[in-house]
Amino acid sequence: MNTNLHDTGDKTEVEAKFICPEGLGWDDFLNGVKTLGFHYVTEEPYFQTDVYFDTPHYTLLRSDIALRIRQRSENYVGACKFSINHQGAILERKEHEWILSRDEIKLWNEEKKLKLPPPIIDKLNLHGQTIRKVLVAETLRCVVIIHGAEGFTAELSLDEVTFRGHKGQKQYREIEAELLKGQCEQLKQATDRLQDTLRLHPAVDSKYKKGMMLVGKHAELIRNFLGSLPEDAPSLQ
Repeated sequence: MNTNLHDTGDKTEVEAKFICPEGLGWDDFLNGVKTLGFHYVTEEPYFQTDVYFDTPHYTLLRSDIALRIRQRSENYVGACKFSINHQGAILERKEHEWILSRDEIKLWNEEKKLKLPPPIIDKLNLHGQTIRKVLVAETLRCVVIIHGAEGFTAELSLDEVTFRGHKGQKQYREIEAELLKGQCEQLKQATDRLQDTLRLHPAVDSKYKKGMMLVGKHAELIRNFLGSLPEDAPSLQ
């Protein structure tokens, strides 16, 4: 049995994020997708649970970095995301993923111990600071895959999220569009049209930031701090 983490390495994630309007359901969302004129395929909805980690001083949050373990069915995947560029609804991030082995899953479920791959330890440069769980996001995700010209493919999802943190729990709804294949400009054109059709507003914060502002231990301080950050605030990259 392989007891090591399976490191899938770095990739660049490009996605658009929008706040889901109150009262907009799956049928409304799908009708909006149909107006885009792409070939599309719907997938079965699924649940996933994300557990986010940070230092006692929220070093990662302050640097616009998200560190999480995601459980979907019997699969556990770790991810560390570094923000690169954010323009309007389009967010570009570097993402390093690793798949937990059976031994790591057992350790995680029984002792809640997190083992980070060496590349992540090196990138975070935490100088011995401890990492602990700060937020849980439970999501029901409904997905449609769209296909366009020149191989353009994107995953559009309507997410029903329950954030759980030190301040209790809050509900949040979000629409995401992730580029699977093609160019960023193709995703922008498609999401601009979807935004106009459904009258969407960009979600300027990641799910980690949003959850921490809603139910984090120091939610009010976090909201004030993040609201005061300049767009070119330094990160750990």
